[in-house]
Amino acid sequence: MAAKADVQAMFDSLALEYVRTRERQFSFVAQKRLAIDMLGEVRGRILEVGCGPAVMAAELLAMGLEVHGVDLSQEMVHRARQRMAGHPLEKRCRFAVGDVEGLQYPDGFFDALLAMGVLEYLPTYQRALQSVARVLKPGGVAVFTLPNRASAYHLARGAYEGLRTGVQRLARRPQAAPCAQKLCLPWTFDRQLLQAGLLPEDSAACNFVLFPLKELAPRLSDSANRLLHPLARRRLARLLGAQYVVKARRRA
Repeated sequence: MAAKADVQAMFDSLALEYVRTRERQFSFVAQKRLAIDMLGEVRGRILEVGCGPAVMAAELLAMGLEVHGVDLSQEMVHRARQRMAGHPLEKRCRFAVGDVEGLQYPDGFFDALLAMGVLEYLPTYQRALQSVARVLKPGGVAVFTLPNRASAYHLARGAYEGLRTGVQRLARRPQAAPCAQKLCLPWTFDRQLLQAGLLPEDSAACNFVLFPLKELAPRLSDSANRLLHPLARRRLARLLGAQYVVKARRRA
């Protein structure tokens, strides 16, 4: 619960920044393109978990979907409602505070579910995936995006941060304690989906960035990422893309 409260507080503080910058970040745009493509066949009612300030809502509404959004952050939900107030399809979307590990909806309520940048803030995926499977109709679709531990970027950054932490411990320096992200291995996550009754049927990877280029020269890194995005559906992408995107279907 303490960790979840930390995540909530972090995203409360980031809400305004997300409103101002999220849609202009290519790292987000790349995930959005793939997620929308994977949801292309869906009709009916969709739940976006971790909806943030509703940066996906307008496009989901334009696809003819009825949109429900939940977020752990009250401030994100407030910004989402503000953003969609006055939208021509405002009555087809609803936002509420909610937790992916305990979704407050009836069994089989949704035709689809989208969770972008959510699961990595949980210690394990099991409860969240079971909750997702429960609220999906049989045959319903779920699309997830989460950081890819197998990517060159996360391998290099992880090695660097491990070395730095070791040096700090030896020097007995105080260490910051941010909300750590749980990185996934795509093939392991696919097995976890299966265990929850969700059958993986499409996947891709995106955000082709390198460490420390992303940190030292963000504009150059962003340009390279844009050029490499067409690789998203290649097999090699799972070793290069820092973000894994996967579509799964609930067993009928």
